[in-house]
Amino acid sequence: MDISSDISNTVEELINNNSNETSIGVPVNTLQETASSINEDRQNIATSNEPILIQISEINTNIIFPWKIQAYVTCEYPKKTFANTYGNGEVSNWDLTDQSGSITLVAFNVHSYIMTEKLKLNQAYEFKNLTIRASSDAYKTVAHPCQLICTTGTRVQEVDLSFNFQQISYNFIHLNQVDTIPLNSIIDIQVKIVHDFGITTGMKNENTWFRRNIIVDQDGVNFCMTLWNNLTRTIDRNMEGLRVKFKNVKVSWFDGSRTLTTMANSHIKIIRN
Repeated sequence: MDISSDISNTVEELINNNSNETSIGVPVNTLQETASSINEDRQNIATSNEPILIQISEINTNIIFPWKIQAYVTCEYPKKTFANTYGNGEVSNWDLTDQSGSITLVAFNVHSYIMTEKLKLNQAYEFKNLTIRASSDAYKTVAHPCQLICTTGTRVQEVDLSFNFQQISYNFIHLNQVDTIPLNSIIDIQVKIVHDFGITTGMKNENTWFRRNIIVDQDGVNFCMTLWNNLTRTIDRNMEGLRVKFKNVKVSWFDGSRTLTTMANSHIKIIRN
C-alpha cells in the first residue's frame, strides 16, 4: 500500500503549523538550465529503465528519467508523531550528503519505521525510487530547494564511497548580508564571539532542552545567536573572544529583529591563529 501521497499531504499541513526551519534557494533560472541540461543528457543515454546515478546537486522537480543517488546519512532528526482524522502517525527526517551537497530525506508512517531500521548515521547508501518535491523555505534545514520522499517502491542498499564526508565545506555569508537575504535562509558564517551568556536548560513535551545565547561580530556587524542542545556543550568553556566557523545556521526572527539560530545539523569549529 502506497500511503505517501495522501498521508504526506495531511502530515505536511500539520507539520507546517508546528515547525520552523529553512534556507537560501538556488536561483530559478539556474534550476531551469540545470534541469534542461540534465534531462537532455540523460535521455540520450537512458536506453532502459535502469536508474542513472546523479549527484544531489542535480536533483530537481523536472527530472523525467529513472535516477538514483549514493550518499552518506549525515544527520538524523528526532522522530515526530502526530494525530489527525486518519489516526496516529509519525514522520522521520535525515540529511543525505554526497560530494556535491546535502538534501533532506523524509519518510512518513510505515516508511518512517522501515527507514529508521535501515539507515545508520555516517553510513553510505544507494537510494532508488524516491519522490522529489519542493521544500518549504520555512521548514527545511539544508540549502537544497528540494527534498526526497520515501515511497513503497523505495529501495536502499549499503555502498562504499571513497570521499570524506566529514571534511566540511563552507559557503560563507558576511553578517552584513543577513538583513537582506530571505528570512529562514540557511547560511555558513565566520565570526568572533563577543559575548557568551552561558547555558540555560528547560523542559518541553517531557524533553530536556539546552540553550546558549551569544553575540557574534564580523567587521563591526553584530547579531544575537542561539545555540541549541548538543551544540551548546561542544566548546566547554566561556566562548568570549573566540573566532569560530558555523555550518548550517538559520536566519530567524525573534522579538522584532533577525537573529541566528543553530539546528540539529549545525556545526561549530574554532579558528586557530
